[in-house]
Amino acid sequence: MKNLLFQLDTDAAASSFDTIVACDGGADAVHAFGGMSPATLGQVVEGCMFARSPKEKRHTAILIGGRDLTAGEALLQAVSRKFFNNFRVSVMLDSNGANTTAAAAVSLLARQRTLAGKRAVVLAGTGPVGRR
Repeated sequence: MKNLLFQLDTDAAASSFDTIVACDGGADAVHAFGGMSPATLGQVVEGCMFARSPKEKRHTAILIGGRDLTAGEALLQAVSRKFFNNFRVSVMLDSNGANTTAAAAVSLLARQRTLAGKRAVVLAGTGPVGRR
């Protein structure tokens, strides 16, 4: 069973960076779509939901990317609204690298010190990574 990633990008052209990282990360095939919006994602998401049995769905995932975090969040909500019962696949939102970069920063800090009970202040949190 091949591990398939469907890359839904809110930018006009899908990110080549995200495609390369996905392939290097273990995806057997990446199908990248640019210019995605809540109005245009239906066929791609429904194909992901219905093409494989419930046990095989773990080999299918959706990555939502693009530079606009707000547009990515809207796409995530639209994808989630398509799902019902066990007709769903894994979905990750990483517009402008916001979630992966923020998680990497926290992981680096956690390797250097205990974070339990600590409070954090994010300065200049106006961009996608800072917002996360």
